[in-house]
Amino acid sequence: MAIQAQTLYSDNIGMPLFGGPLEWVDSGCGGGFNPFAFSFQQQKLQQFQEQQRVLQLQYLQQRNQTLFSDFTTNVKNREFVGCFDQQKQDIDHYMRLQNERLRLLLQEQRKQQLGVIMKKIESRASVLLRQKDEEIARAANRTMELQNLLKKLEMENQAWQRVAQENEAKVVSLNSTLEQLWESASLGFNNGAEDAGSCCEVNKEVTKTEEEEVQGRNPEATMVCKCCNSQSSCVLLLPCRHLCLCKDCEPLLDSCPVCRTSKMASIEALIFWGE
Repeated sequence: MAIQAQTLYSDNIGMPLFGGPLEWVDSGCGGGFNPFAFSFQQQKLQQFQEQQRVLQLQYLQQRNQTLFSDFTTNVKNREFVGCFDQQKQDIDHYMRLQNERLRLLLQEQRKQQLGVIMKKIESRASVLLRQKDEEIARAANRTMELQNLLKKLEMENQAWQRVAQENEAKVVSLNSTLEQLWESASLGFNNGAEDAGSCCEVNKEVTKTEEEEVQGRNPEATMVCKCCNSQSSCVLLLPCRHLCLCKDCEPLLDSCPVCRTSKMASIEALIFWGE
């Protein structure tokens, strides 16, 4: 629009706006220059120039408005872009903060869960350890009891071994004593028989009496049970060492029938009588 006004203004400079070249000559009021026609043309020219100035001012105002609107738009666009960038930065910062808070929250929850799990494990482990300690204590007590029992059994075994050795020694001693008694009884029997043979010619009654005495010296007659007086004595009483009871009478008595000593033990003696 401003370009059109400039073109129109440049084309009309120095040229009449109304009428033709004849208006500069005689207009019917005489020959020569017409001053009224010139003033009218000058007024028209001034009006046109005034219009041109108005148009130029309008153009400048419109252009300034356009530039201002463009500048405002650019400023607004820049402000919008700046606001958008700021909002984006704020959103990113907020997201980072939220992510950090979420990470810390998850980490704290994980710590709490691990703490609860560890407490459960520790409580369960403490119960199991306490049970194992009790089992170990019971096993140790049982082991100590067994060791004490083993020591006691070993001591009893040693005591019984000593008793057995003593009894074996006693048996050997008794066997030797019995052998000596048997030998002495055999010698007494032989001497009695010789005495009876030498005296048979003197008197038959004396011989008969001597034979009865010799029979009284028979060891089989002297080894009769002192309780039943029927069976032979085959049980040796301890500690008095008297061979005075048979197997049937030995369980019935608590003391020796010879010396009245309390019976502590008894041993069966194997005696073989010679013919």
